Amino acid sequence: MTRGEEFAVIFKTPSLIEADYLRLFLEDHEIPCFVRDLRVTPYPVHVKNMSEQQLYVPLGDVEKAKTLILQVMEDQGITLEGDFADEDDPANDLNHP
Repeated sequence: MTRGEEFAVIFKTPSLIEADYLRLFLEDHEIPCFVRDLRVTPYPVHVKNMSEQQLYVPLGDVEKAKTLILQVMEDQGITLEGDFADEDDPANDLNHP
């Protein structure tokens, strides 16, 4: 990651474990990323988006990251709790709050 690099959220999930798994998976494929933890409570509850985890990647790696996630889901028969973020939602852009 470089300073000033723009990132976008590509995946949202209520599961910290799922978000961390995807982060490690993408990093293994040389895609820099990070998880933004939006938990509102110190308790491990899943109430709507009160425990949401957002996975961010550089703008230039969005399509590659999505393709890799879809591929691993299909190849390994993984069903994820979360889902891909809506690209048109301005709330998903970390650089423009």
